[in-house]
Amino acid sequence: MRSVLTVLELMEALKQEGVPTRLDKVRRIVVFVVNSVSSPRTDWDAREKPPGAVNLMLKASGVPIDHYSYEALELLKDKQSRWQSLLRLRQSEAFANNKDPAVARELQAPDVDIFAIDVSFAALKDKGEFDYLNELPTTFVLPDEAVDRLRAAAGTVIKESPEFQRLLNEVGAIIAPEASPSDMANSEAIGTAPTAR
Repeated sequence: MRSVLTVLELMEALKQEGVPTRLDKVRRIVVFVVNSVSSPRTDWDAREKPPGAVNLMLKASGVPIDHYSYEALELLKDKQSRWQSLLRLRQSEAFANNKDPAVARELQAPDVDIFAIDVSFAALKDKGEFDYLNELPTTFVLPDEAVDRLRAAAGTVIKESPEFQRLLNEVGAIIAPEASPSDMANSEAIGTAPTAR
């Protein structure tokens, strides 16, 4: 996220200085922010002994990372809101006859719409699926079922995201329905690719 924010800051600075770049033709930037933070339940409150130093350190180290991730996403949303506000000001009648170059410079920002699509467990409406995914360990190796469920959950969260829906509306796109197993079998039998209906 920090590198994305740095690029956006650079785009804005170059636009304010009137320096042309190849990014001037960009109209939409879509950022998928995948937040895989989980907070598995602990049984520390049910034990007589307190948790050990390693467990405490692991739990505590996640707090600044989570805060940093949240802050970066909020900065991205702030940038999105600011650019849209400046665009509305530039297009308003109040500034149509502006002759002051200092005011014009302050209103400069890229004519880019930013879509910040947050993909996180917290957005899942299915409590059972949330509980299952939230209990997964942080590891490089997961069972196939867990990987499949993670992918399915990500797809669900993205499709239900208000920002993703706004993107679809803006570009006039729709999500093609998935091919059913019978469509797949029929297309394989005749050697064609399955088509969405």
